[in-house]
Amino acid sequence: MKLFDGVAGVAAARVMAVVNADMEREAIDALAPSVDDAVLEIGFGPGVGIEMLVRQMADGRVAGIDPSTAERRNRAAIRGGRVELRLAAAHALPFDDVSFGGAFAVNSVQLWDPLDASVAELARVLRPGAAFVALTHRWAIEKYAPRDEWLRRARAALAAHGFMEWRTWTGKARSGATVGMAVRKGAA
Repeated sequence: MKLFDGVAGVAAARVMAVVNADMEREAIDALAPSVDDAVLEIGFGPGVGIEMLVRQMADGRVAGIDPSTAERRNRAAIRGGRVELRLAAAHALPFDDVSFGGAFAVNSVQLWDPLDASVAELARVLRPGAAFVALTHRWAIEKYAPRDEWLRRARAALAAHGFMEWRTWTGKARSGATVGMAVRKGAA
């Protein structure tokens, strides 16, 4: 879990903050949370998406999990009780059932291992009708499988846990080609 901590982690976080900022914005825009919602970011990295959400959601609750302990960018919001960041993995989310009205992941969904257990946890913490958006570099997905095969596996796992209204898209971020997906948790 300490892979992204220390001096190497600080350097990687600085690069990720710049390189992934447009992807964070696109994922948040696709999620379209209301100002008073509760939103979870799975794999918050340097905290750019968390920071964007805090600015956008004046009365909302923002939470995030990551395998690193990076909190520097959002210290004031954490002290003010608006943000909760936890050291955790996607397959073991440390939040109560039906806690969130939305969730997103930027450049992390391809790392969810095991995928089925991670999707089960996502379904557990989302409210019925809540949206989940993932945006990932195409090359990152293709490290694990060809894009279409990986998307089929992701769709099957999501469908098995009650997600519907599947939508995918391709795009281009500052850092290269991207693959996006959006789903909605079905009613209980």
